[in-house]
Amino acid sequence: MLNPLKVFFEQPEYSALIRLAEQELRSPADQVRLLVRLELIQRGLLPNATTQHTQTGEGAAREPIA
Repeated sequence: MLNPLKVFFEQPEYSALIRLAEQELRSPADQVRLLVRLELIQRGLLPNATTQHTQTGEGAAREPIA
């Protein structure tokens, strides 16, 4: 279940977010979600579920996508 959240940024914060999202090839919304998730994990408020690996066609494990 996804819950929408509206966030307001000052112009320098927004510009930095756009630059980071472009560097990491994400949409700004996906970049914000990732940053919040990582901070929640770091603070111990959210379990780190990124250790799940998926199989490629050859059966080798790939790195998890954050």
